[in-house]
Amino acid sequence: MADIWIQLENRYWDTMPNNIDRITAKNAHAITGKAPVSLNIFSPGTGVTKSRLMYAPLRDDSGNPMEALIFRRYKATILADGSDAWTVPDDRKVNPWDINEKDPTDNGTMGTIPGTVVECNVGDTVLVHFRNMDMRLTKPVKARAHSMHVHGFVFSPAHDGAFPLSPADPSQPILAAERTLWNDVGVTGANKMGDRVPPGGTFNYTWNTFGWPTTAGVWLYHDHSFCDDKNMGLGAIGVVVIHNPADTVNDFALSNTDFPDNSAVGNPIAVDCFPFPFPIAVDRGIIQKAGIINQAALDLISPAVSQNVSMSGMKMSGKKTAAKAKVVKSKAPEFTPSGTGAFKPESTHLVQIEDAFIHLTRDFSAIRGFCFQTYKTPPAKALYLQLFHKLTNSPGMNMNGRSYLGNTPSLVAGTATKMRFGVVGMGASGDVHTFHIHGHRWIIPGPHGTTESAIKFSPTDTPVSQFEDTRIFGPANSFGFTINGAAGSFMRAGGPGTNDSKGEWHMHCHFLDHMMLGMMGSLLIVDAGQAVSLPRGEVCPDTDVIPAATIVVKNFEFTPKDIVVPSGTIVTFNFVDPNHTATTVSKTGIINSIEINGGASSPNVAADSGIATPVGARTVTMIGNMGDKINFQCGIHFAPMVGSITIM
Repeated sequence: MADIWIQLENRYWDTMPNNIDRITAKNAHAITGKAPVSLNIFSPGTGVTKSRLMYAPLRDDSGNPMEALIFRRYKATILADGSDAWTVPDDRKVNPWDINEKDPTDNGTMGTIPGTVVECNVGDTVLVHFRNMDMRLTKPVKARAHSMHVHGFVFSPAHDGAFPLSPADPSQPILAAERTLWNDVGVTGANKMGDRVPPGGTFNYTWNTFGWPTTAGVWLYHDHSFCDDKNMGLGAIGVVVIHNPADTVNDFALSNTDFPDNSAVGNPIAVDCFPFPFPIAVDRGIIQKAGIINQAALDLISPAVSQNVSMSGMKMSGKKTAAKAKVVKSKAPEFTPSGTGAFKPESTHLVQIEDAFIHLTRDFSAIRGFCFQTYKTPPAKALYLQLFHKLTNSPGMNMNGRSYLGNTPSLVAGTATKMRFGVVGMGASGDVHTFHIHGHRWIIPGPHGTTESAIKFSPTDTPVSQFEDTRIFGPANSFGFTINGAAGSFMRAGGPGTNDSKGEWHMHCHFLDHMMLGMMGSLLIVDAGQAVSLPRGEVCPDTDVIPAATIVVKNFEFTPKDIVVPSGTIVTFNFVDPNHTATTVSKTGIINSIEINGGASSPNVAADSGIATPVGARTVTMIGNMGDKINFQCGIHFAPMVGSITIM
């Protein structure tokens, strides 16, 4: 039996932690109209409090920051009396190869949205030790009751976690110390009820697979208690992955070696610093910028302590203490001969220049070297999990609790990576999405037949669809598929050649309004050591451009003589020479006439006509239907000086 310890916690959550929408190049303030705010987040298991600058935190209807709800993993108790339960977080990223997913430990976000991934094999039974630590004291007790309801597994009614239908579990009596807690949520019997675990209360859920391959796949779990809709809108959702070892075509489990730096909290991007062979002097203005780097860069330079992960039971190595990030002090010499190895950066000595850095010497007197971001060696295989949903009052639509490209998942793979995707939907009525990756294709796998026996017992490794690149799904729908990224595969982007698939590919919901509301991520196919270069777009112009054209009147001619313009064009007659006019000779259709015969601020009078002629610019807006044409001439010099305008 696999034991997993999960605690529901409340804390603030930033939906745009990198403060950018790479599609439009807008920052969070431009999207939300709200200034960034520093908020304290608290880890109840360790007592750690951190202040984080948040650009787009969840806000209530009054615009005040409000807390999200997070299912967070903890290490199992090892002391006989159980006093160490819920004291050591067992954090790992949902997607270790996501360049935008933050450090989930006490040094970072203290958990993830979606909540911790529950992962096991067909044949496993999973025992989930759940504790509710919703400490939002402004909420009534029943509004802070929570449960865990799971999809995909098989379970008894008592472990359904679905209010108000789940019966009490006779194997879990209410202890005297918890009596008041359970009374407060309406449980007056002798036994606990898994559909309404009170704040401070615990419940153990047993989920089975019975060895049935039909349980294999990507599923979800979520709160299903009194206020389940509100709680899911605040993030109380997680992802389940049930592997089938018999499915060698589509499925695989991951180990430490498949993660960046062999760690489930690793980062796909490295900061590499290369020394100069001699000092380069810097001015005072640069020195004053030392150590002022954004949170995204700081997460790269001072990453979380590595965590080792094993599948199913998820046993983790390491001491039972909260992990703390440390700034690595470089022991390299200040200056080394040109061409020698890189050195590790010290955040206090860096000056950030967009995505690159100048590294100052220890006494801040000169430039020691130059640092830039590169991709670490991509994995041979990777699992990419994505939740498409809408957090309450989020500035946009969400993928894994984030909005807008630059914050949403941007997943790293190599030119031969075997990529397994798991996609989950959640939301209210109308929250239907599509999953689309540019350039790539996949096949949805199914069982070996259509009989009950085939469906129940065979691995789902037989294609049940032609290849597709877009799939529709709705709330609580989930599906998984595998893309063979190796050269020659029809599934990969670009073509069959080794490097054809390299690049950044859009990965998003294809409902156009959802795309522009931030449900946009990307898939990065890169090489190890490749420099990180992430393009940014710009805002689509939303005002019409008024077409314009200019005709120069000089040397007894109109230049150009004949023009073709769209209706509504403002045509400027620039009278460089005096003693000319522009007057209609003939026209077809509804096009308007042209009569420029005087009115100049300093008129010149032609001796032979007595007509005041303009000097400088005069404008006429040409309105007509396609094909309409006007012929005009100088009213003084007539036929030798003519022109025309045609509506296109």
